[in-house]
Amino acid sequence: MPNNYNDNNASDFSHILELVSEQKFGEAINELKRITEQDKKNQKAQTLLEQLEKIVEYQNMDLFSSTNLNMDPWLE
Repeated sequence: MPNNYNDNNASDFSHILELVSEQKFGEAINELKRITEQDKKNQKAQTLLEQLEKIVEYQNMDLFSSTNLNMDPWLE
C-alpha cells in the first residue's frame, strides 16, 4: 500500500495526536476539519475526527441534569 502522506501531513498528525494526549479535543477537531476540507479522501483524518466528536459528545452529556429531550425510555 503506497504511502500518500507527505511530511506536512505526518507533522499535522503528530501535532493532532499531541493535542489529543493533552485532551485539547476542540483544537484537534479544528485541525482535522481543516485537513478533511483540503483532502476529502483522507480516511485517517475523517475517522479520527468522528471518534473525537463522539468523545466530546459523551463528555458533554450530563445525565443528571438532562431533561430527556430525546425521549429515551432508559432515562425515565
